[in-house]
Amino acid sequence: MTDPVGQTRSTYDEVAAEYAVRSGTPWPELDAMMSAFLVRLPERARVLDAGCGPGRDTLLLRGRGARVLGLDLSFGMLRSQSLARAVQADMRAVPLRDAAVDGVWCQAALLHVPRADVPRALGEFARVSRSGGALHLAVSEGDGEGWERAARYGSAQPRWYVQHRLEPLQAQLADAGWNVVDVSRLNTVRDWLYLLAHLS
Repeated sequence: MTDPVGQTRSTYDEVAAEYAVRSGTPWPELDAMMSAFLVRLPERARVLDAGCGPGRDTLLLRGRGARVLGLDLSFGMLRSQSLARAVQADMRAVPLRDAAVDGVWCQAALLHVPRADVPRALGEFARVSRSGGALHLAVSEGDGEGWERAARYGSAQPRWYVQHRLEPLQAQLADAGWNVVDVSRLNTVRDWLYLLAHLS
């Protein structure tokens, strides 16, 4: 397996239905994170949900008044819940014009982007966001990158995972124009690192 992104997309296509069931219920902290993100945006904000999967967060954000475009590389994930106003695309090459959105929501998706490509994705988030826009970013905290089996969703197929530490990730965000304004952590099936940033 020499294509981490392609194989990860294929795995998500395979497990999409089971993933949608298992990930459909939001956890309590998610509501506060959405509030902290949306309060930085204008009313009826334009938001890109990058790596939206079946669309749980897309729908939650829409329910709070945001105009959200879902984006995911896996067509199986988008199709699993018939998510409307969504596009199959790669977050390393977002098919939007410059300054098209007020903010980017990226929940547990950048962690599948190979480390060498992370700056490109963060740069794309900045390019499509207006000046002063906001970014919510959730990644797996730790060291290294590699394959993990998707056994939790009934598949032996692997997904590529990249672990991040705060300081290097913060530096990459700064290089892309993002200023981190809040950091939090949560431990569930893995150690999560949450960052809220604004675009200078």
